Amino acid sequence: MHLTDICNLVDMQRLASDFLSNYIFLAVGRVGSSTDLIVQRVEYVQEIDKRSHLMDLLHAQRETEVNSKVH
Repeated sequence: MHLTDICNLVDMQRLASDFLSNYIFLAVGRVGSSTDLIVQRVEYVQEIDKRSHLMDLLHAQRETEVNSKVH
């Protein structure tokens, strides 16, 4: 892990705590490993729509995986 990665991690956690009252920190991959295949996207979703939006994303991901195995 690079020093800049550590600084960015601290900055991101501080930013999350400034704007979110109950956030979850999710680490993907191994420390120091390549993250070229990881895409991070932030989406604003109304509180009432969060569960359905998450389910839509999960279903879309599943469809993508199924379609990539067929071809």
